[in-house]
Amino acid sequence: MQGVLVSEPLKEEDDAALVDAALRSPSGPAFRLLYERHAGEVLAFLRKLLGERALAEDLLQETFLRVHQNLGSFDRRRSLRPWLFRIARNAALNTIRKRGKQGAQSPDDVYTHDPSESDRVVKIVAGAEASRAAAKALATLPEESRALLLQRHGLGLKLAASWGVSERTIRNRLRAAIQDLTQALLLEGGAQ
Repeated sequence: MQGVLVSEPLKEEDDAALVDAALRSPSGPAFRLLYERHAGEVLAFLRKLLGERALAEDLLQETFLRVHQNLGSFDRRRSLRPWLFRIARNAALNTIRKRGKQGAQSPDDVYTHDPSESDRVVKIVAGAEASRAAAKALATLPEESRALLLQRHGLGLKLAASWGVSERTIRNRLRAAIQDLTQALLLEGGAQ
């Protein structure tokens, strides 16, 4: 069963069946399969948002603990992926806010670009030759704007369901985040 799920494209119906199975048998293999299906993508998102692999791994575990604890409240008529990323994003933003209260950080502390990772947001905005400047500019954005851009352009998520707002609100927030990123890029370019 595991080989079939891994080798075929992920389907929302498969997630729904796994959620049902995990609810029927919380200690059975279904939740482990959900974790295996989504952990890599969630970890990549958290790592890009937080800039620290160890912290991202800790928050990955926290995310799936929250998912496991709240699986009964998940609306199985909806897609699991946006719900899962909402939990991961909220855990990450809470951690960033806690760190902010403990002392200001430089953009390099919040977001460090790993050139070995695919970073579509940076490539789209600045191109390969300016990825470091784009990473610094991205790091200067408010946490929610950074998460919004990473989820939309880095993961290709449809955001209204994940953020619990209308498509129009998402478009407005994306427009504002892109304007802020453009301003930060211009400032970053002027500083060099």
